Amino acid sequence: MNKVFAAGYSSIHPADFVYDTPPGRFLLVMTHSPAIFRCGETMLQFPEDTAILYEPGENIYYRADGESYSDDWLYFSTNEKMILDFPCRNRPFPISEPEYCYNLQQLITWEYYSDKGGNEEILSDLVQILFSRLYDDSNVREVTPFSHALYALRKSIQVEPWQDWTVKGMAERLNISPSYLQALYKQQFGVSCIEDVINNRIKRAKRQLAHTKKSSTEVAMDCGYHTVEHFNRQFRKITGMSPLEYRRKVSEEEPQWPPELYTPKADDSCR
Repeated sequence: MNKVFAAGYSSIHPADFVYDTPPGRFLLVMTHSPAIFRCGETMLQFPEDTAILYEPGENIYYRADGESYSDDWLYFSTNEKMILDFPCRNRPFPISEPEYCYNLQQLITWEYYSDKGGNEEILSDLVQILFSRLYDDSNVREVTPFSHALYALRKSIQVEPWQDWTVKGMAERLNISPSYLQALYKQQFGVSCIEDVINNRIKRAKRQLAHTKKSSTEVAMDCGYHTVEHFNRQFRKITGMSPLEYRRKVSEEEPQWPPELYTPKADDSCR
């Protein structure tokens, strides 16, 4: 269970803010503005949307980076294995979905300071959900100056996979060379940027085949393919079946409402 002892969101601090107090419990910090963290013996700058989980007794030092500083924070204890085994502890890492995490932290804070005193089970569940969302982010092998930009790029690919994504265009977005982009992307996410585009296009296509009556050609165009033949090849390569075969399979697996289980009576009505 996770037990919350204090929480805050969108806290505002002046430009000379410094936090230099070892916690007796776990401390999660998620920044809304640039900050400087002490990592070992080195002071390093990190942009907004950075998180860090400090373990009990760990030496802490972080401060504002020349301007007013804002963050979310959570002071808690836990016996949950996922958090105790959290991949990235006492080291900053980028948050890939900051809005989602900040909204969860807001809910945690509201529940903790509610008039009823905060429901411990609800608080524990909310903390668990927050760390489940942060878990993959903390798996990065190494935080680089491009980590946040890579997460933003990947989010754009996931939201708009139909766009005309090219390695050259993505590299220009980060102002780096195509070869360097491919190396960084593979290192951070374990998949190439083009493979990510294809995977997200096929994921979108599967949803449309399952839940719409669009033709394969319409689905292909909507997912960013210029020809249905190209779409069919990539779809079969990833799923092992054609778009029509996939639609038929999903349709057969869809549970059908058995009308014989319920026959309305003449006097049935909504009351």
